[in-house]
Amino acid sequence: MPSKMYKMYIRRMKTMSVASSQFRQSQSQILDEAQHTPVAITSRGSRVRAFVVSPSFFARAVEALEDREDVQTAEIARGEAVEISHEDLKKELGLT
Repeated sequence: MPSKMYKMYIRRMKTMSVASSQFRQSQSQILDEAQHTPVAITSRGSRVRAFVVSPSFFARAVEALEDREDVQTAEIARGEAVEISHEDLKKELGLT
């Protein structure tokens, strides 16, 4: 089940959304569009089943995740890591 943060990100991210049946019919056009903006493939109206993204978008996303992991590793090594409870995080993000 997608997290609330995931759902918030999806709402804010500029994406194109197509039904899986439309994707099957127009793959080439949708793949072309995915070079400029992520494309959400939906099923049964609104459930996101997958995203199609450009290779450069994917590479940037992986790099960002790796960078974040490096920062977390460094924080732990320096004793700077801060733990926060799920409830406190939700409050900080205004999700309660």
